[in-house]
Amino acid sequence: MPSTVHPLVRNAHIVPRFYLNKFADKSKFVFVYTSGRAPQLRSTKSVSSEEDYFEYTVNGEATSNRFENWFQRFETDAAAIYSTIHDGQQVTSKDQIIWSSFVATMFLRSRKVREQFGPALTRAMDAENYDSEEKIREMQCELLSQGTFVWSENIRAKVKQTLEEMRSPAFGQLAGIEASAKMITKNIIEKQTWWILEAAQGREFVTSDCPVQTWALNGPRAPFTMGSGFGHQNTAVVFPLSPQKLFFAGNDVRWISKVLSEEDTDKVNTATVQFAHRAVYALTRRPETQALVDRELNKYTFGENCFIPAKPQA
Repeated sequence: MPSTVHPLVRNAHIVPRFYLNKFADKSKFVFVYTSGRAPQLRSTKSVSSEEDYFEYTVNGEATSNRFENWFQRFETDAAAIYSTIHDGQQVTSKDQIIWSSFVATMFLRSRKVREQFGPALTRAMDAENYDSEEKIREMQCELLSQGTFVWSENIRAKVKQTLEEMRSPAFGQLAGIEASAKMITKNIIEKQTWWILEAAQGREFVTSDCPVQTWALNGPRAPFTMGSGFGHQNTAVVFPLSPQKLFFAGNDVRWISKVLSEEDTDKVNTATVQFAHRAVYALTRRPETQALVDRELNKYTFGENCFIPAKPQA
């Protein structure tokens, strides 16, 4: 009988390849912009990928493509309705869930989230002092109440091993990702209006390795600010769809025209570059794009000047 065991996917795309193809030429090559380096024309197959990016092991249990497969389901469903969203056609409630879930996971899987949010989990674990004498005794008593005696030295060794495994960057990013995805998905669905905006004639939208952005809309005459929490009433979710189209979801927003001015198109691209982590992707090689990347790349850092956790009340 044929084997039903599937080989593990080792080379994981952090930014899905099907999404990168929306910004690529007919041969599926895209310009990759990084700071201080001339743009590189690369195949989307080789862009934003890393071996075993979504894998980790804790207590001898390996993820074994669990998250790779989980993300793939969102990608497959979103790819099927991508043109419907891109063209601004009416979508069903089911499609709204599919699209919102995809946008949520696009944010959460990024390397920027891993490197800027992940260390906070490590600090939280260290603050709990799981390997303290008190904690070890509590664990020993709990095991003893279940009829099992374990030497405290053995418990301490196991706790130390587990804590080291949990310091894996992949664990810090993925361990609670399902709950985070549900929260963000709900926030996007509940936005009053979804807009599909167009770039000005002669302009193109770019995208990045952290393409899902949040903007705090501060009123019709006030400039927006970047990196507001998804759950805030005035937060808009912004996501480039292609060089021509942009997804924009928000409350109490009215665009005079779905075709942006040159100035507003440039503002969107500036925000995209500022929210990026390491790289910006574009269909076209343009000196002004490289200058923008050199000047504005990764201006926003989670936990420092955006997505700042609320301080506990005294």
